[in-house]
Amino acid sequence: ERGARAAREGGSAAMGEQHVHVWENTYIMAPKDEEKFLPSRVADTIERVMTDYLKDKEYYPEDAKMWTLDLSNEIKAAVKELSIPRYKIIVQVVIGEQASQGIRVASKCLWDVTADNWASYTYQNNSLFAVGMVFGCYYE
Repeated sequence: ERGARAAREGGSAAMGEQHVHVWENTYIMAPKDEEKFLPSRVADTIERVMTDYLKDKEYYPEDAKMWTLDLSNEIKAAVKELSIPRYKIIVQVVIGEQASQGIRVASKCLWDVTADNWASYTYQNNSLFAVGMVFGCYYE
């Protein structure tokens, strides 16, 4: 009985221990050619998602707020399915009413021109326009 109790106490102590995983640096400072953020592939993905989502929509300001969130999340999920490793994916969507106006959408960022990239697509119908932008920033 004494040995059984000692085994139980020893076993419970071993089960309560936490193992700390130590990860070593990879020293990967740039993506491999086959792992780069390719704007053409990403732009095709943005186009597919936006066209599917907005094809039957008419512009209503209240709905457009929710559409931007939905589209951003759907585009991000679709781009992540492309399995581009070690990239932070940032998505921005702008939706507005088509009223014979002009609009310019711009963004500015500090990044590594050798590894980081972006892609965009503009969707238009008789009622609305939408601009989807995806930025891929490489994790070193």
